[in-house]
Order: sequence, then structure tokens, then C-alpha cells
Amino acid sequence: MYVPITHSSSPRPFAAAVARSGSWILHELPRAFVDTFRNHRKAAVLTSVALAAFAALAAFAIASESTLLRLDQAMQGFILESRTAWLDKAMVWLTFLGTRYAIGAASLGLLVWSLITRRHRTFVLIIVAAALLNPVFEVGFKELVDRVRPAVSQLLPGNGPSFPSGHVLASVGFYGLIPFLTWEVTKNAWARWAAVVGSLAVIAVVTISRPYLDVHWTTDAIAGVLLGTVLVAATYQVFLRVQPTALTANRPPPAA
Repeated sequence: MYVPITHSSSPRPFAAAVARSGSWILHELPRAFVDTFRNHRKAAVLTSVALAAFAALAAFAIASESTLLRLDQAMQGFILESRTAWLDKAMVWLTFLGTRYAIGAASLGLLVWSLITRRHRTFVLIIVAAALLNPVFEVGFKELVDRVRPAVSQLLPGNGPSFPSGHVLASVGFYGLIPFLTWEVTKNAWARWAAVVGSLAVIAVVTISRPYLDVHWTTDAIAGVLLGTVLVAATYQVFLRVQPTALTANRPPPAA
């Protein structure tokens, strides 16, 4: 008996799965990112874990003949062997994003924008103040740990102690706050997504560039990420306390 084949008008399962994934990445990724730092319990857990990991790395870094140093030396050897001419040039440019010049210019741009538009001046001032305070933590921990930098084949000069990476710390502490400002400024899903992805991308390339240029050990860069995460959480919590209406005005909607 012949049975005619009917074609369903519904989307194919694969296409539907791709669409759902795209929707999650666009809408849920920024929401999850902001909610992790906005929720007091989640922020406390994240801060505690990051602080504990940072303290452990600092303790091992102080012990100059530790297993951590041998691991760093192995990682540094692998990185140096993986260098290419075009990556050398790219990393020299990309690491500039973590300098005080780049972050200072971006901070000035935020200040000018907030003064012209008269929007979110409190949050912008808090972000700029945090950017100015980050070097205090950097210098303090560098003097405390007093770790020697790698110096096998530096592509850029490195000054002072090595732990933690100041470029990475500054990048996380500044660029890591941009998604939260964007969340307050607009409800456009694409803008919020771009802020999260763009900020994470900048942080990632700066973090990778420091050991690649042989001015930091890999764990110096990781320590910068950990300490920067703590400072981002603390800075955002300060904003929420100074301006508590932000807790309800732009609260991330519950996950579906």
C-alpha cells in the first residue's frame, strides 16, 4: 500500500537547536554574566574562590623553588617555541590594550560621554576611581611576592617584580566592568552581548600576550585575572550600594 510522504512545516530539529542556542547566547549570556556579580551570594562565592586561588598562587610564587616555578618554566618553553613572526607583531600591539595609556584614554572617553549625556555619571565615576586604585593593589602584591620576571627572550621590556601581571589586572578591573555599564545604559540585546564578548576578548588577548612576550610567567597572568575578578565584584557591589535602585531597575529576568 502506498503511503504518501508528508513534509512537516515545523523547523528541522537541528535548525531549531541552532536557533535556540543562538537565542541563549544572545540573551542569556549577558544576563548570566551580570547576575553572577549582581547576586550577593553568587558574588561572595566567586570572590572567595578567586581570593583563595590567588592566595595559593602567591604562596607558591614566594617559594622560588616551588613546583609552580617548574610548571611555569615548562609553559614558558612551550610558548617561546610556538612563536611566529606575525604573532610577535600582533602580541606587541594587543598587549597595549592593558597599558595605563589605553585604559586612561578609555576612562577619559567614558567621563566625557557621561558629562555630555548626563547619564550614569555615578557608575562612570566609580569605574574610573577603580581604575585609578588598581595600581595600588598591583604594586602592593608585587612588593610582597617579589617574584623575578622571566627573561629568556623578552619582546618588550618588563620593569619591577612579576607577580601579578599589572596589565592583566588593569584589563580585568576596567574592561570587566563595561558589560555592567552597558546593562544599565541599554536594553538592546546585541549591545549587551557585544559588551560581554568584547570585554572578555580584550581580557583574553592581554592575558595571553604577557607570557607570550616573555615579560610574565603564565601564573602571573592567571593571578592578574583572579585578583581583577575580585576587584570587579567589589566595584560593582559598591555601585549597587551607592545606587540601590539599580538592583530593581535593570534586574536580569529569570532564566526560562
